[in-house]
Amino acid sequence: MSTQIYKTLALAGSLLAVAVLAGCRKPDASLHVRRGTEFFEKTKYPEAIVEFRAALQANAKLGDVHLKLGDTYIKVGDGKNALREYARAADLLPDNVSAQIKAGSLLLLARSFEDAKSRADRALALDPKNTDAQILKGNVLAGLKDLDGAMTEYQETIAQDPTQINAYANLGTLQYAGGKKEEAEATFKKAVEAAPKSVDARLALANFYRATRRTAECEEALKGALQVDPGNAVANRALGLFYLASGRRLEAEPFFQTLAQTSKTDAASMTLADYYLAVKSFDKARKILTELSTHDEGSAVATTRLAVIDAAEGHRAQALDRLRGLLTKRPKDSAALLLSARLLLADGKRDEALAAVNATVAIEPNASAAGVAHLIAGQIYAATDHTKEAIEAFEQVLKIQPRPLAANLALARLHLAAGSMDKSLTYIQQALAIEPASPDARALLVRIDVRRGDLEKAKEDLALLQKAYPDAPAVHNLEALLQLGARRPDAARASYAKALKLDANDAEASDGLLHLDVATGHAKEAAARLDARLATGQPTAGALILAARTYASAGETAKAEATLRKAVEIDPAQLRAYAMLGQLYFSQKRLAEAEQSFREVIQRNPGSVPAATMLGMLLQQQGRTPEAEKEYQRILAIDARSAVAANNLACIYLDGNRNLDEALQLAQTAQQELVQEPHVADTLGWIYYKKDMLPAAIQHLESSAQKMPNDPTVLYHLGMAYKQSGDWNKARVALRQALTINPGFDGAGEAKKALAMIGA
Repeated sequence: MSTQIYKTLALAGSLLAVAVLAGCRKPDASLHVRRGTEFFEKTKYPEAIVEFRAALQANAKLGDVHLKLGDTYIKVGDGKNALREYARAADLLPDNVSAQIKAGSLLLLARSFEDAKSRADRALALDPKNTDAQILKGNVLAGLKDLDGAMTEYQETIAQDPTQINAYANLGTLQYAGGKKEEAEATFKKAVEAAPKSVDARLALANFYRATRRTAECEEALKGALQVDPGNAVANRALGLFYLASGRRLEAEPFFQTLAQTSKTDAASMTLADYYLAVKSFDKARKILTELSTHDEGSAVATTRLAVIDAAEGHRAQALDRLRGLLTKRPKDSAALLLSARLLLADGKRDEALAAVNATVAIEPNASAAGVAHLIAGQIYAATDHTKEAIEAFEQVLKIQPRPLAANLALARLHLAAGSMDKSLTYIQQALAIEPASPDARALLVRIDVRRGDLEKAKEDLALLQKAYPDAPAVHNLEALLQLGARRPDAARASYAKALKLDANDAEASDGLLHLDVATGHAKEAAARLDARLATGQPTAGALILAARTYASAGETAKAEATLRKAVEIDPAQLRAYAMLGQLYFSQKRLAEAEQSFREVIQRNPGSVPAATMLGMLLQQQGRTPEAEKEYQRILAIDARSAVAANNLACIYLDGNRNLDEALQLAQTAQQELVQEPHVADTLGWIYYKKDMLPAAIQHLESSAQKMPNDPTVLYHLGMAYKQSGDWNKARVALRQALTINPGFDGAGEAKKALAMIGA
């Protein structure tokens, strides 16, 4: 037995020795380098990366291996890791010109201009006539805004080697940027003359023509590039995209096909598939994408594109199933998450859509995908009347996206709807700075012009849209809006009718005609037409809300209530329906039900200023002043510029003869937002009266009385201000007029005392 134990221990000891020896043996760097090189030559770049990294684990000071690893990362599009490897190679190989240039080029892309300049200078110190180093130096100087220095470098490069196409291209680009178009064109043409067989030279010339909108010359230059090299991937892609952008889609197909056939890469095949998606040739796209989805590298992108096809063909459930399968394997795939969000939103599943966009933002909060996610979130919040959250989401888009046109337009619409026209105009101007011809931005300008009563400017702004889009329903709706502002209802009716002829489902035109019917005493006829329209299909919550408004205007309150309840049943997130129910109950003196409706809105959206304002007014009307005061204070904590809440809270302070300084600030805030509102002028004037600031009091009270000559309270306030200032004749007129209109108004007793004192 002891012998057996001895043998076992001996065997264990020998195995341990082998393990220790194996653990101490360093990996063979040269073997890994050789394998990595073989993989690289066979374009098996992921495998090459593994081998080169293994070699560097064995010996981290192999500068040439860092250089090879950097080259491999470039092949797979991993610039971040390529920069790290090139920089390490350049440090380990200080006399290697290529290493310095490669490191400098990626530092330039990373906008590390000073570091890139150091690498370029080092390369030029080693080889003063190296044209690649000179071009790098020129590019760096351009990045540092030393344009003269950059052009000098490019010119010196050309002098040394007239065939250096990059130098011509960069010099021409700087000349064009400096407004020297003729010089730039001459430079690009010289490049073609110097190297007539260079595809890059002809592509640079084509880019110049495209930038200067000379499409015929651009097309010829691109065709010339393909005559030099019919299979050139860049030239084929460029000409294909040119035809797509020019609306000549069918002409683009051969070039994308050539790109895929000659490149034989997944990326080229994906480009061809994307072309077929763009022209809605879904069967051809699906065939390519199905094959790509079996490849490790492109499977996620291909699967997402297949889901796009599913959705486009009306199979949203199938698309979502496909995306769920992808997200199970790759839960952080931003493209799949965003497409899922859009599909879920299309199905009305807002909470699930929000979860998808929030997951996208969490992956990388400052990435471009996060900007798209915030945009979708803003659209969801805006559709459900969560205005505060919508504004916050769209403002996040402004911080992330370089050209946030959609977010600026969305913010402009939200602020316009809230009556903040100055804010709306700011966002419109930002949108126009991004896209000067944006029809949506120009349409919003017209709406602001009309709201401000500047009909001449509205006419000028609208003329641009009428010229560019004469048959657009939206333009006819704007015409109607302008005609309504000019008090031409018959002309407005005709414009709305034109819009509906172009698009029978245009909501604004339908809404406009209904409002005209109500305003001209034809509400019942409008309601009857609405009944017929609702009976033909399955109406949305928005359509039901519009119908309820029309029924209410026609005096059919029971039908309005039933319609609103149906809207809530279809889409419980539509807060407008709750708010309208509250207003309906309020008008019928069903105050308890009105209060319940407004509180329902606030419970679902604590930031809803309109619902909270209505609740405050309801409480104030019921004499529940302390509760109303708290509600107004809560509103102003959400939005310090909420005009109605500010005015009403100022009135509460006035009635209690307290907090007059704060009341003055509140009334001034209200007036800034509601410049023409006479009730606000009355509040402000009465505060000035209480503070014995009589000239200011009289100014505001006179303004209010001019607009509300039959309001006894306003006339009473004005009369008391005149009395206090010593102008008793005007005081008598105002106070007598107030008592004539309503002998029993709230201030009647004080008015009579004042008249008795001044000797009526």
